[in-house]
Amino acid sequence: MSATLKLETQILDNKVEVKVIGQIDEDASFEKILSIKQEVYIFDLEEINLINSCGVREWINFLEKLPSTSSITYRNVPQVVVEQINMVQGFVREGAQIESFYAPYYNEQTDQVVKILINVNDVKDGKAPQKDQDGTTLEFDAIEAQYFNFIKQQG
Repeated sequence: MSATLKLETQILDNKVEVKVIGQIDEDASFEKILSIKQEVYIFDLEEINLINSCGVREWINFLEKLPSTSSITYRNVPQVVVEQINMVQGFVREGAQIESFYAPYYNEQTDQVVKILINVNDVKDGKAPQKDQDGTTLEFDAIEAQYFNFIKQQG
């Protein structure tokens, strides 16, 4: 396994929760997870800080090796991964669900972009939910039709 990728697993009944930490690149290995056969896989991706094209390939190859009858859920998906999901067919296996993800919002008061965790169910008609920070209404800082494209693809 890459020194830049760490996988923390917790098995509860028929599911395994996997916290993916660090970089997904050409050295990424998911063998540790493949040895765990469960009905439900929950991937917490919050602490992924980089994914390159080789990492995308490794991730897709890994997903193809998981049991086809297993349920897959993604949580706390960072912007770097949302961008890959929107660009690369197969990054999210068919039937998998994205539960929550980070989205960029601009704070005019502080002149900073902040990443806000959003539940997929809070995105209505492809529009970003209104978010506030310290009494300031934030402005969504991406093109909604592109950024939320992955939501339309969920079955």
